[in-house]
Amino acid sequence: MRFSRVTPLLPLFAASCFATEPIPEKAPGGLRLGSFTAYSENDNYLWDTDQFYTNGFKFTFLTGNLASFDTDGVPEPIRRLGSWVPSGQGYKLGFSFGQNIYTPADITVPTYQAEDRPYSAWLYAGLAFHVVEDTGDIARLDVYEVDLGIVGPSALGRQFQNGFHQIIEIPGARGWDHQIHDEPGINLVYERRYRLSTPSARQGWGADLIPHAGLSLGNVFTYANAGTEVRAGWRLPSDFGSNLIRPSGDSNADAPPPAFAAFIFGAVDGRAVARDITLDGNSFRHSPSISKKNFVADAYIGLGLTLGEWQLRYAEAFRTREFDGQDSAQIFGSVSATYQY
Repeated sequence: MRFSRVTPLLPLFAASCFATEPIPEKAPGGLRLGSFTAYSENDNYLWDTDQFYTNGFKFTFLTGNLASFDTDGVPEPIRRLGSWVPSGQGYKLGFSFGQNIYTPADITVPTYQAEDRPYSAWLYAGLAFHVVEDTGDIARLDVYEVDLGIVGPSALGRQFQNGFHQIIEIPGARGWDHQIHDEPGINLVYERRYRLSTPSARQGWGADLIPHAGLSLGNVFTYANAGTEVRAGWRLPSDFGSNLIRPSGDSNADAPPPAFAAFIFGAVDGRAVARDITLDGNSFRHSPSISKKNFVADAYIGLGLTLGEWQLRYAEAFRTREFDGQDSAQIFGSVSATYQY
């Protein structure tokens, strides 16, 4: 998406608006917010492209560890979830909202491009349940998530992309008449992560190894994935890594953040893909489509900073070819800001 260098950061400006509001005192034993994160991804941060996965944003709210509260202060449905969690483990709820936009390589062509990626957008909301064990040498996180949304014109890809193009006075994408049709979507997602750390990783210089594996089932995305992250620096956060926009990609720390921390990170995530509606097209009707690659991988490197309650991260991501005939892999930038309450 050929935005200016500033425009794709608007979700992060929104994050600061949320976070600068006064924080109300938590009632004893009550449900409280643990963190808020805003993500923005775009292929025009450092690279002058406007193609394939061209823009994404996501807002995520995560509670604190609900097991640390008086049971009477937590609503009954959430208490029932907590009854499934073994003693000594914590649990959290997560809520997310986001949109991903995909286009062909050449957005100036108004006709259907049968040999390129279809126009499509995915607008969704997610509900996640986290189970955390962080009492021994190896920390563990299990994430159960359901994402509900829609692809097609109702996902507002045309309006979002061309609206910003109009604001910054450049031509809009001309082929949105040939996007994938409206279809409600659901994904059921599970992922497990471990965190192995050097002894002083939270107090001084240290390093983390954070492997993960999971799967997604649904009419939008069906895949199995696995990968790992390595990060190193000064006073590493006690979360479970820095992620691109993807299901189950969020986590937060239970410990108060340090006044200052800094780290570098690098990660890979590989996916065996059975279905990707943005490439395969609609499930039950004819629509634009392209033959997809069944194995896709992301690799990214970045820098993270903690400044009091804020954690800021930037990463450059490399994504392998996703469909037959794609002339090159893709590079895009990913920026996120987390405010921890």
